[in-house]
Amino acid sequence: MEARAADFVHYTVTDFERAVSFYRDTIGLTLESEDAEMGWAEFALPTTTLTLGRANPQVPVTPGGGGVSIALSVDDVEAAVEEFREAGMTVLMDAIETGVCDMAMVGDPDDNPILLHRRHDGTCGRTNPFP
Repeated sequence: MEARAADFVHYTVTDFERAVSFYRDTIGLTLESEDAEMGWAEFALPTTTLTLGRANPQVPVTPGGGGVSIALSVDDVEAAVEEFREAGMTVLMDAIETGVCDMAMVGDPDDNPILLHRRHDGTCGRTNPFP
């Protein structure tokens, strides 16, 4: 596996609407997309993206001390997960497919979460780092 870029940094939040308001209105980040029903928001944070998400059983990260994960772009999420399994590392979430990407979550040696991510359009990192 070779990580190509950091696609985004993610915070799991307990109050989605309050968090969106804070990052948009208090911090002044540009809200690029929001899916309130799903509990997902994306903010421009050159040269990456900050995402917020409502606590979700599919993404086993909790707010606070363990609530941050980095998403690393990889060419093949399932193959990367298998490499982690073969190395005896923890797989926190098996690969799933969404409408725009494939992703899985693995743990580093201290079980800090790392999201393995591949966009369907083949891009990685911020596609427009200076909105």
